[in-house]
Amino acid sequence: MSDDRTIDHTAQGTSSDGDDDDGGGRWPSLPGAALIAACGFLAGALLALGAGALDGGGDQPQRIATRTVTVAVPATRTTGSTTIETTAVPELTGQPLDTARARVERASFEIDVEGGGVFGAIVDDNWEVVAQRPEAGEQLELGSSVQVVITRR
Repeated sequence: MSDDRTIDHTAQGTSSDGDDDDGGGRWPSLPGAALIAACGFLAGALLALGAGALDGGGDQPQRIATRTVTVAVPATRTTGSTTIETTAVPELTGQPLDTARARVERASFEIDVEGGGVFGAIVDDNWEVVAQRPEAGEQLELGSSVQVVITRR
């Protein structure tokens, strides 16, 4: 006697070769799918950024950082056989001490610092110039000393 009944294994969640019906590992788990989606989003954002699509709207000009450097041009004065070069004293009041030092040295002057506490000004960026002698704009011989008074910022 022969029995002609067949059992459909795919309807029961298994295939004839014994693998599960979830695709045999073709589909990633939920965390894996989230990771793949995040990577795709990141790649798209980087491509768009590289192409310039995310520059904040094409009709606004891009801001470019600029720095203005003022260089004092020495004036030459001759008295008899002696030539004296002078230049204007830069504005130092309100500047951090490190900036004031750089401006004074660039104008070919020496700097004399008054204040700074018991130990003096150890970190120049922590101090601010509150007064200067001579005043800004006065002509002074190159190599002369500019005196500044500082206070803690």
